[in-house]
Amino acid sequence: MHPTRPCQRTRLATSPMVTIDSCSCTMIHLNVGATTLRFTPEAFEGLSGLILEAVAEMASRPPSDHDGGLPLHVGRRVRGEA
Repeated sequence: MHPTRPCQRTRLATSPMVTIDSCSCTMIHLNVGATTLRFTPEAFEGLSGLILEAVAEMASRPPSDHDGGLPLHVGRRVRGEA
């Protein structure tokens, strides 16, 4: 980042708790509440693939006593969830 030319961010995605921005300095900013994680595009792509893999694994498993038997609802909240 140049001190006289601040980075310019472009919003890629948003939800009530999370935003994802790309930056003119080539970084991806994952904002969760007051926390921001910065990734290279390659690292962000790797993280997103890993998250999708985890979601698929969770969906393939039957509910058990270990996870509280909560249903998996991707992309929407279940009534009463935080």
